[in-house]
Amino acid sequence: MAWPATRDFQTDTQLMRQLDKSPSQIQELRSNAPAPVPQTARALRDASSQPVASGFEALDQALGGGVSRGRVTELVGRAGAGKTQGCLTLAAACASRGEAMVYVDTEGSFRAQRLWQVAEARGATNSEELLQRVHVLRPQNREELLAALETGVVEERARQARAALVVVDSVAAAARGGTSSGRSDLIDRQRWLARAAAALKKVACGADCAVVVTNHVMADLKAQDGCDAVTAALGFTWHHAVNVRVMLDHVNGRRTGRVEKSCSDAESAFTYGIGSAGLMEAVEAPALSPAQRERIERNRAAALAKRRRRS
Repeated sequence: MAWPATRDFQTDTQLMRQLDKSPSQIQELRSNAPAPVPQTARALRDASSQPVASGFEALDQALGGGVSRGRVTELVGRAGAGKTQGCLTLAAACASRGEAMVYVDTEGSFRAQRLWQVAEARGATNSEELLQRVHVLRPQNREELLAALETGVVEERARQARAALVVVDSVAAAARGGTSSGRSDLIDRQRWLARAAAALKKVACGADCAVVVTNHVMADLKAQDGCDAVTAALGFTWHHAVNVRVMLDHVNGRRTGRVEKSCSDAESAFTYGIGSAGLMEAVEAPALSPAQRERIERNRAAALAKRRRRS
């Protein structure tokens, strides 16, 4: 029996249902799967697909031309940092080029009007054609999201539409939507994250598209006292699952992004703003007065102390 490479991303249970085989037969199939054929780096370079550009030059340069196909790229940031705006910027860029994309909205934050505003600001002229290229799914909980990923609903839609991009906004909101509590919920969440990560990578490879997900942040308890540092949420299981991580932040009116993790690009940083065109070149904000700076620092210190008391 032929063994497509995409089956390496599926669990034994999935394969047992799909192939109608016993656990021992699945293990035998895995052990008899052909070994990968060696290829030169030049052949791999020539065979790689073009990345999906956002149209925002600073972000595209930081990512080596855009979001890579066949990989999972994560946008991380505080509330209001611009994660959803980054997703809409990518979606508008794809649709404006005549490419389809799949948008999985777990938070209810997707707005077709905002998508068209971003696209129009970037030169799009036909709203009906552009919005027709964006396929939106709205799972109500993490079980529905996982089912859409593992059963092939998302991948099949991406294949049929020849989508260049799949967005999941956000993974964190879905992961925290479990019904259990306490330690059992934590264990269930980590298992869910492992399965979701494997399914997302399967979508990226199987549909030859870029997968972009968003994630929340939490206080970095390892940071020095008095430092309002944050880190990506969802823990180590998820940290090792994503291929590229872009951290978005805004402090004292200044928005900065940095590539914290990438399997193909060097660490880099950039500044950005949010406007009618989504993520865009930063506009210098007026300098804050000493009183404004003092108030901001006081509020930040109070918020940090409150988070530490809760932890």
